[in-house]
Amino acid sequence: MVKRRHSLLSGALRREFQKDLELFKHFLLLLNNTSPIRNVELMWHAENEELDPLKAKFKNRVGTGDALVQLQPAGATEANRNSPSTLFCDLVHGFGAHEEETCARSDVPAKQRCRATGCTQVYGCHVGLTDIAVPVICDGLYLGTLFSGQVLTSTPTPAGFRLVRETLAGQPHINFTSLESAYYQVPVVNQAQVAEMVRILELFARYISNSWKRLQLMSEFQRKHDRDLSLDRKELASILLSGELGDLQELRALASRAGLSRLPERVMVVQIEYLRSDSQRLTAGPMTLNRLSHIVEDFCQSLANSLATVVRPGEVCIFTSQEARNRSHHRISLEEMAQGVLAKVRSHANAAARIGVSEEHRQPAELLRAYQEACAALDSGGATVSFFSDPQPQSAQPAEVMARLVKAFRHGTSVSLVMREFLALVMPTDHSPAETQQSRALLTWAIEHLALETVSIGVDPSRIKAAKEQATTSVLHAPSPFGAGEAFRRFADLVSQQMASAFSQREHKIVFAVSQVVEQRGAAQITIQQLADAVHLSSGHLSRVFRRTAGMTLEQFLILQRVELAKRALLDPRLNVAEVAERCGFCNPAYFASVFKKYVNCTPREFASQPKRWEPLGASPRLGWPTDAAS
Repeated sequence: MVKRRHSLLSGALRREFQKDLELFKHFLLLLNNTSPIRNVELMWHAENEELDPLKAKFKNRVGTGDALVQLQPAGATEANRNSPSTLFCDLVHGFGAHEEETCARSDVPAKQRCRATGCTQVYGCHVGLTDIAVPVICDGLYLGTLFSGQVLTSTPTPAGFRLVRETLAGQPHINFTSLESAYYQVPVVNQAQVAEMVRILELFARYISNSWKRLQLMSEFQRKHDRDLSLDRKELASILLSGELGDLQELRALASRAGLSRLPERVMVVQIEYLRSDSQRLTAGPMTLNRLSHIVEDFCQSLANSLATVVRPGEVCIFTSQEARNRSHHRISLEEMAQGVLAKVRSHANAAARIGVSEEHRQPAELLRAYQEACAALDSGGATVSFFSDPQPQSAQPAEVMARLVKAFRHGTSVSLVMREFLALVMPTDHSPAETQQSRALLTWAIEHLALETVSIGVDPSRIKAAKEQATTSVLHAPSPFGAGEAFRRFADLVSQQMASAFSQREHKIVFAVSQVVEQRGAAQITIQQLADAVHLSSGHLSRVFRRTAGMTLEQFLILQRVELAKRALLDPRLNVAEVAERCGFCNPAYFASVFKKYVNCTPREFASQPKRWEPLGASPRLGWPTDAAS
């Protein structure tokens, strides 16, 4: 048996393959005008879903009849427009309506023998005509079968037709008077002509196989190029955010490889929110915001001289440099770019966004400050697009802002504005060792202060202590000031969750505890019983509480987590589908493929080849605590 292998072509490469098929149709026209065996049909292998180059738009077969209709000019002479003599076979299978109970009785076994042996089959059909089946195979992938023949190798006789009538007895759709007339019109050829037709069809099969292989190689090259480009863009964005630029010449070379004609000079920060149906804003769960953020990141690849990176779920940093005639035109270009990003966000899942835009900074080392400016612009007002304007010097000290941050945590109000104000205060104004050391000292002080406040309201001190130690270590050993700030922000998010959990209802606490256990241990191998043991409940009671509170079953939640894990793993070119299935906790590749297609609307191989093409999963309910939890 030929081992089945999957192949994926992008839309552009499929269109290239269609052009090769057009050339194939021209070959069919030449054959129809010169050969005694005139009818040829290429039938695609129906099981190859991934291959399926003609799905939805085209038929699953292409033949001489199609070529005559599509390519022969309307003014062609009648001799050149003659169709091959297929009337006899058309009458036998009722012009396709009864093919399964007639011609398929011999054609299907011939196709199966072609696939099993990889060899041409010359065979007699069930009514005595000579047929030819030639396999089309590319590197072990069975693309389809070339069928031809429908001829006699001896002169038709009354005795021969009697055998035909006996064979087709019981087929009420056949008019035997018309069939007998058509029988005597079937072309008669000799064995040498059959052998010559086999040789021509095998050449056609090799041509189609080579065409497919060429496009496969092009597809692999394009895929590698896209991956390298994505890695270069992520590396450049990470360097610009860190402020540790290194050699400027190397940085420009990296920008060129990332598709930028020059280094960025401005920063946009996109803040994404998810909307209720009643238009009240609600911060979405991390997975939903993460998907929306990556949609924006991918969209920015199409913008001129721009690149984006997801800073955290719901926040995207865009680096850009726009050419403009004057300052006014520059602002208009930035506004148009921002509106394009906002329109992209609005087109997905009732999402909305706001954008802050920094001042222009000609020195790459100033782009970290530009990021803070864009964040400040975002928090300065309620406009969908806000441009930074240098405010009057503020007299607030870090301790004062920290007090307001703790108050926001306690009251459950939005902390993003205060958080950004605090980070703007403690971030170094340059990259000198003294400034960097002072910044880290302030961040470690803030971590200690938040930890003491959290424990004072009754949160488990052991959990806070472990998180505090980890956050302090991350701040002190972060590779850049931005990384240190992110370490503090992650600790602050944990503190916010713990404070909210301390005041939330019992069932929401259970759901929150489950999500925390899954996050700590990983979704790949954890079971419902293990989750129940971790929260000290029976598995049945836990399942009922989870479904009632989270709006989905615990099984659905674990599957969604594993599918998200698999989507990230599929982007690793070193892993095949079976390895991804095993790593993500699915019992076998077939079950994994079935579940993945149900939730992502494509096969794992299709997603790995073109992740940007497929729509993200629908929004999942937020897990954790209610937004109106009592304080």
